[in-house]
Amino acid sequence: AAPRERLAAMAARLRAAAEAADAVPALAASARALREKAARLAASRFTISLFGAFSAGKSSFANALVGERVLPVSPNPTTAAINRIVPSTPEWPHGTARVKMKSEQAIRDDIAYSLAALGLEPKPGDGALDQIRKLKPADVPPKGKPHYAFLQSVLAGWNDAIPHAGAELRATMEQFREYVAVESKSCFVEWIELHYDSALAEQGIVLVDTPGADSINARHTGVAFNYIRNADAILFVTYYNHAFSQADREFLMQLGRVKDSFALDKMFFIVNAADLASSPEELAGVVRHVESNLLPFGIRNPRIYPVSSLQAVEGKLEGNGAKLSGSGLTAFESDFMRFASTELADLAVRSAEDELRRVHDTVRDWLAEAKQDAGERQRKLQRLETQAGEALAALEASVGLRADLEQLDKEIGELLYHVKQRTAYRYGDWFTMAFNASTIREDAGGVRRTLRAAGAELQRLVSYQLSQEVLATTLRLERTLGKLGEDRFARWAAELKRSVDGWQPPAMPEASFRTPEVEEQLSDVAALADERWLSGFYKSSKQFFEGRGREELRAALEPKLAEAVAAYLDRQSAMLSAAYGEQYAAWIAEQTAALKDAVAAHRDGRKAALSDDAGITGMEKALEALRELLNSSAAGAAG
Repeated sequence: AAPRERLAAMAARLRAAAEAADAVPALAASARALREKAARLAASRFTISLFGAFSAGKSSFANALVGERVLPVSPNPTTAAINRIVPSTPEWPHGTARVKMKSEQAIRDDIAYSLAALGLEPKPGDGALDQIRKLKPADVPPKGKPHYAFLQSVLAGWNDAIPHAGAELRATMEQFREYVAVESKSCFVEWIELHYDSALAEQGIVLVDTPGADSINARHTGVAFNYIRNADAILFVTYYNHAFSQADREFLMQLGRVKDSFALDKMFFIVNAADLASSPEELAGVVRHVESNLLPFGIRNPRIYPVSSLQAVEGKLEGNGAKLSGSGLTAFESDFMRFASTELADLAVRSAEDELRRVHDTVRDWLAEAKQDAGERQRKLQRLETQAGEALAALEASVGLRADLEQLDKEIGELLYHVKQRTAYRYGDWFTMAFNASTIREDAGGVRRTLRAAGAELQRLVSYQLSQEVLATTLRLERTLGKLGEDRFARWAAELKRSVDGWQPPAMPEASFRTPEVEEQLSDVAALADERWLSGFYKSSKQFFEGRGREELRAALEPKLAEAVAAYLDRQSAMLSAAYGEQYAAWIAEQTAALKDAVAAHRDGRKAALSDDAGITGMEKALEALRELLNSSAAGAAG
């Protein structure tokens, strides 16, 4: 069955189970829990996030999945926003778009970032706009071209966009396409939600087209990370015969860092424009090449699919099955739907079945006790009151979190120590990438300015890597806290089960932590922006690159950067400890309250079952209905 159908069928069984439980007043809490779980299942959505460089054709692949040319192909990669294609709603009908504009401060921050990348000291207020007006293409080094293009787009769209800064706008399909493809509009957009009905939407699938790894907006590392972290599936799109760009490699490195934290292997790799292959042998060679290039990032046995997005969308629009099949998309869609309907849906369905079984077992046990003689029932009632009271008191007394929080701080310290070591190890590579002959040029705005731009690039590279490392660290910390919480819950549940006759522990909800906001930039390293100091190491191109100039600058910068890195990691350590300590304490408090409620509900339900002879008929009917629902659930799983 398709994923949405499996979830809908399980939700229907839970609603039926809730109706059966309604026949037993003491099961009111269980009936409510069943209905809440049914509602969550029915509303479930699966998120597919597309990643890859601008030139990989992510938008074309998204169109192939939807089956229509919904996303326009932007002519310029620098300012792409996040586009989410979601099912329509009564408030947002098919073909309407919700457009979130950047705040004015966010736009000004983007301007300052790009001016600094060009070696300029950003002026406050509208002075920055005057700086943009004075820029000349001849003064921009090759690596600065995307920043120059972005700044020109900002200038062109400023007067129209600023009155709407920070607002949410409703757009038609025609307006949506402009917000995506017209640079003077798209550079002011934070994200867009397009409500569009399709076969994909019918399965509850949300498609997210992220900014290219090489776009300026991709510098907001926390946004991209949350789409990696929270996506149900990650699709990395690369273009046929294109080598991975530096931005691609950085993304794949992050994917390699965090993949072991995923509950499932949710990564799929798409080789786009496969129709360019001259033969099946050539195509197979490209797939092997991609596979071998993923190995250095720790990605082994990847699921790789060669696809022609152009042929796929044409095949769907024309109803041409042969063309669609030849595009390679059907192979991916078949495997993905199998993944969604088994691995993804299984997690939700299994939890629902556990809840159904728990309610069934509770009614079975209560019914058996209700049929015992009055004397035995009275003795059990007295014992139940004592057991429940003692269990609740013991639970209240065992909530101390000191040891868990000490473990958290120890883990933070160890993980960030290794981040610091890896950063120091890679410093030489980043320095060489920033200070090289293609960027330090006497004909591109003067040596001083290009040295300053190289300094900004070095700070960007180090900042980016540090923020990525700390974000990856958050997943490891969450896994640690999840395990500590699960162990604590298991101990409590086992003790309560021993202490309270007939008590069945509820399923523990999976820990859900909010990723704290990680600093994306090092504090300014003054030396990197000091043109006079930097130019002291530069006498001529020959002296700098072939003599000692560059090496002396590298050695002089290293301790200054190391000091900034250490300060950055100290700040992140304190932030992580506070943010996760607070969230963990709140989560444990929630679980403690849920266990108390479960014990109290068990006590009250058993009291009713032990003291009310008239309830036997209702329990028998409920048990029969629950047994049939359990059997149908098992049969559905087997099928």
